[in-house]
Amino acid sequence: MPRTILITGASSGIGRGLALHYLNHGAQVFGVSRRAPAEFAGLPGFAFRSVDLARLETVSAAIADLLRDLGRLDLVILNAGMLGSLADLSETDVDEMRAVMDVNLWANKPVLDAAFARGREVDQVVGISSGAAVSGARGWNAYALSKAALNMMMALYAAERPETHFSALAPGLVDTGMQAQVRALPEDPRYPMVERLKKAAGTPAMPGPEELAPALAEAIQSLRKRDSGRFWDLRSLH
Repeated sequence: MPRTILITGASSGIGRGLALHYLNHGAQVFGVSRRAPAEFAGLPGFAFRSVDLARLETVSAAIADLLRDLGRLDLVILNAGMLGSLADLSETDVDEMRAVMDVNLWANKPVLDAAFARGREVDQVVGISSGAAVSGARGWNAYALSKAALNMMMALYAAERPETHFSALAPGLVDTGMQAQVRALPEDPRYPMVERLKKAAGTPAMPGPEELAPALAEAIQSLRKRDSGRFWDLRSLH
């Protein structure tokens, strides 16, 4: 079990579920998100900085301040993300796509660069990716592009930093606020994946973040035995 962990998007969804899991196992968790998770306030193992990852110019200084007394990180989980609109590329504004890319992809660069600053050792980095990065499903436009690029970012950092293990991991279907956003969409025959996700809600096929967290943490640990820089899907790890 890693002992020092940095998690982006720690206030909700998968980030919150993993933060709670690691805290319950005695780890020291450094959380980053816009909103402070009130339930973690005052816990001795939790340190937090409010960061709007869409404001790229503020990210590096905030991470540096959060980690200023830390000489080593066992694990960095790049979890923060946004869906954006689900529509065809021809219907999607470039500025909206840029906003999704900023949060899902570009914000991870100042996070990582600050994590490695001042000679700090980082044992493992995991970017939370998605099956959308490789499926080419219609309608997922900026989200799919950002996750595909995140996969490549992990591969590039792995080539630059062989002392650190990098990977991108798709967690499968998880009942988060992002899924709630999908379920609120009207029926549209162009996007059959939306109907599949709606049918999976409330079933074992789509667990909640806290329910999934132990298996996800176990998978993250197991990735250390696999090639660095690769993309993996939780559902195919055995």
